[in-house]
Formats: sequence, C-alpha cells, structure tokens
Amino acid sequence: AENGMDWMYANCSTTAQRGALDWWKKFRDATKPVFENLYEEVAAGREAQKSIDSNSKEDYRAKLEEELKELRESEMWKAGATVRQLRPENSKVEAELAEE
Repeated sequence: AENGMDWMYANCSTTAQRGALDWWKKFRDATKPVFENLYEEVAAGREAQKSIDSNSKEDYRAKLEEELKELRESEMWKAGATVRQLRPENSKVEAELAEE
C-alpha cells in the first residue's frame, strides 16, 4: 500500500522531521536546475531518443551492465545497502530471537 509523503513525514522521528524542516528549501534550490534541465531533455524528446539509440545497439546489454556496475559500486549505493542492512527487519539478532 502506498501511504504518501504526508504519512511518511508524520511517521518519521522528530529528528528526521527537524532535518526536513531545516534542509528542504536548500535541497529544493540545489536540485531545481537539475530537474529543469531534465524536464527540457524529456520535453524535447532527447531522453527518449537516447534510450532508443542505446537499446538498438548489439552490445546494449553489456554496456548497460557496465553502467549499472559503476552505480552499484559507488559510495552512495554502498552506503544505502549498509543502511538497509541495519533495519530491524534485516537484523540477524532479531531473526534469531523470533525463532526462540
């Protein structure tokens, strides 16, 4: 089920809520030019054309895998994987206690 941003925000810790209040305008301002550029690329059809061109090449799958590997091995991606392992539902201790 999708609960939406209001639900997610209401169910965050007060620390996370405080951070959101303190930082949202800075993140909005920092990312706005990126999203405007993305919108222009999509509206002009360049993003779709890039996908069509890439997907039409014989070595598409291999090149895609190279790019995905680079993303998977990035510091940000690895940090996300580490954080997800720390979730209570992913904890080995939690699983062992549930078995007892």
